[in-house]
Amino acid sequence: MLHKLSLKKQFYIISGGLFMGSLLLGMFIIYPTLKKMFMVSDDIKQIQQELDDQYNDTQAMRRTIRELDPVSKEVEQYKSLAMPNGDELTIIEELESLAKKHHLNQTLGATFSNTADPVVGLPYYTFSLVLNGSFQDIFSYIKTLEAQSYYVLIPAVSLQQSGDAGHATLKFEARIYARPSAV
Repeated sequence: MLHKLSLKKQFYIISGGLFMGSLLLGMFIIYPTLKKMFMVSDDIKQIQQELDDQYNDTQAMRRTIRELDPVSKEVEQYKSLAMPNGDELTIIEELESLAKKHHLNQTLGATFSNTADPVVGLPYYTFSLVLNGSFQDIFSYIKTLEAQSYYVLIPAVSLQQSGDAGHATLKFEARIYARPSAV
C-alpha cells in the first residue's frame, strides 16, 4: 500500500510515523525515567544532608564526651569549695579551734540564709567574727583561714589598734556557701 504512493508522501508518512513513535517513546519511557532519576537524585541529596548532620552531631557528642571528664573534675572541685548544708557546727568548732590555736579572743555569731545567693545560686552562712589579740596572731589566723578546704568570702574587714602596743581588734563578716547534702 505504501509503495503505491509517491515518494514524497511515503517520506512524510514514514517521517510522521517515526516522529509519533519518538514522541510516544519520549512521553511514556524517557520522561518517566528522567523524572524518577531526578527524584532519586533529590532523595540522595536529602540522605547525604541527613548523614552529614548525623556525622556533625556524632562529632559534637564525641567532643562533649572527651570534655566531660575535665568538667566533672572541675565540678568536684567546686563542690568541695562549699560546705555541706547543716555542717555549721563543724565550721564553728574549727573557727573556735583556730582562735585558740592563735591565742585570740573570739566572739562569733552565725546565721543561715536559706535564700540562694542570686550570683552563685547557693544558700550561705554568714559568720560575724570579732578577734582580739596581737597583730601577728590575727594575721596568722587569717592566713590559716584562707588555707581551709572551703571557700570563705570576706567582703570587708575592720582592723583597729587596741590599747596595748601590738594588739588589735579585727571585725569582719565571712560568707561560706552551703551545698545541699544530696549534691
